[in-house]
Amino acid sequence: MFSSPLPVWRSLLYVPAHVPRYVAKAEVCGADAVILDLEDGVPHEQKAQARGALAEAIPRLARIGYDVLVRVNGPLEPMAADLRAAVLAGASGVVLPKVRGAAHLEAIDEQLGLLEDACGAPLGRTRIIAIIETPRAFEVMSDIARATPRIAALMLGGGDFALSCDSRASAEVLRVPKQLLVIAARAAGVLPLGLTGGLDVLDDLDAFERAAQQSVDMGFAGATCIHPAQVAVLNRAFMPSAEEVSDASALLAAFDAARAEGRGALRFDGRMVDAPGVARARRVLARHAASQRRMP
Repeated sequence: MFSSPLPVWRSLLYVPAHVPRYVAKAEVCGADAVILDLEDGVPHEQKAQARGALAEAIPRLARIGYDVLVRVNGPLEPMAADLRAAVLAGASGVVLPKVRGAAHLEAIDEQLGLLEDACGAPLGRTRIIAIIETPRAFEVMSDIARATPRIAALMLGGGDFALSCDSRASAEVLRVPKQLLVIAARAAGVLPLGLTGGLDVLDDLDAFERAAQQSVDMGFAGATCIHPAQVAVLNRAFMPSAEEVSDASALLAAFDAARAEGRGALRFDGRMVDAPGVARARRVLARHAASQRRMP
């Protein structure tokens, strides 16, 4: 069903689909993916307008080189219309809020397959980002991550999740749930997306960058954002720095030399390096290469 690797999504910019000027600004945002929002960012009376805008917006953004996803509405009736509009317009994927469990995703997977078949699209073209927003979904997120090969990523909807838990939506309170989501996603072989902090830090990009770097340290692969000014911060944070790439290359060269001498571990730059350190260096170079391919 899927022959391609997981996507490179360092930055995913939310754009309300019903506002043409925001969609136009997204054309030059530089994000890896654009999420055209039909859910929270769109008033109820403008849902149909936003859905209708996908037919033009998705192909236009895709021609520029963006992966284009659609965040659909949770209730069944509007979701069905949203999925149809997204697939027919050629969306790379859909972002599913308030996922309830594996059976929920299996039903959506079946519907996506029918829609792809109806419009002549390759089976499995439409990937899924599943958002965990309730304690019940959190308990079964490992099953959710494995429900269908369409799943590309998991996210924690921090605000709704905290509300469901009757807790504050602070970075400190959500740190453990987010770390557990990273572990569940990695165990299932899908991307964990998210930030240790919130998305709404618009007037302090330094704080946003610190949150992004902490998210890298926690194991997240990328994050969503709500303003074009945040895109470059995420792209920078979720791509290895030039120093990290240089260090990884030098370490692997030293390891190859040590292995030629029959040694499995080595002293490098004042530290002992064994198999996990070598694997980490290879992963840094792989992430760098993938990010370079992603960049225009």
